[in-house]
Amino acid sequence: MPGTITLIRYNGTEKHALAESNAFATRTEVNGKPQIMLWFETETETEPLQDFPDSDELLSNPDAELTIYLDTLKLNEFAPLEFTLARGYNENSRSLDARLYYFEHQEVNDNRGRIEYRGNGVFYVYWTGTTMDVNYYDGSKPDTRLELEGEFTMEKYVEWL
Repeated sequence: MPGTITLIRYNGTEKHALAESNAFATRTEVNGKPQIMLWFETETETEPLQDFPDSDELLSNPDAELTIYLDTLKLNEFAPLEFTLARGYNENSRSLDARLYYFEHQEVNDNRGRIEYRGNGVFYVYWTGTTMDVNYYDGSKPDTRLELEGEFTMEKYVEWL
């Protein structure tokens, strides 16, 4: 099950199949405290599963990224993780911890979800959040709801067992 990104817009629902979904981890420091940065990146297939004329004519497809900070990461002890992230923009790092790219980078807010480790470097991620409409970046339309569900592969996972 590779997965999907669903965008519930003011005018209907778009759905995109995940094309490439990767997980990464690195040791970092946040506010002087050592932490693990675990992030998930995905791109979607160029042909949507379900689309609308206003975005279809612009010939673009979304990608997304989610970053979670952990105190430790031991994959062989990784329990399902429920998360919330109120703001997509991280003031401390001045970066987007939850973002959608369709035509421009935009933060995703009101994030909630679940991350499960399924073994052999594979994570299952369920993530929801809200962002500005993907075809109206001026706030003139109601927010778009993002729903992502899929599997992400971590290539160098052995060092995190």
